[in-house]
Amino acid sequence: MNRTKQAAPLALIVLAAATLALAGCSDASKTFGLDVTPPDAFSVATEAPLSMPPNLTLAAPQPGAPRPQQISSSKQAEEVLAPQTALANGDTTMGPGQEALLEAAGPTPPAGIRASVNRQAELESRSPGFISSLMSFGGSAKSGNAVLNAGAEQRQLQENAALGTPVNNGPTPVAQPNHPTTLLGRVFSIF
Repeated sequence: MNRTKQAAPLALIVLAAATLALAGCSDASKTFGLDVTPPDAFSVATEAPLSMPPNLTLAAPQPGAPRPQQISSSKQAEEVLAPQTALANGDTTMGPGQEALLEAAGPTPPAGIRASVNRQAELESRSPGFISSLMSFGGSAKSGNAVLNAGAEQRQLQENAALGTPVNNGPTPVAQPNHPTTLLGRVFSIF
């Protein structure tokens, strides 16, 4: 009994010494993943020698002439103050692919759609007041927490497709909850 208690620490010391001895060896440290060797970019890819193209001819520079890629300061100021004039000078003709894409996108949206969407998002993001949250405990269709009735929605989509009307024609079918959603309704359902 006493001999096994002394052998356990001795075995741990021998194991630790063997581990340190193996870690000191360069091959063993690579084998056990102790030595990190990232890939060398220069040994992986070779660089092609620099060379001039055989038919490279550049126009001789003319002193005082503006560079072809440089835009005059008056043109830059005009683009900043009136960007539509810079766009109007470009090619405005559309190809058949662009026209087909615009036709597939559908009719142009109403003029005030952005303001309408922002206003609706602001109304939906407001937290309900204390009384509203107390009275509509489980949520309602008006608060945006309604559950969609999938079967009725599928029937409505099939009917709209058969009649050739838009898919958003008609009200969205909402599944009615089986339990009362207001706090007072829950209290009265107990009796």
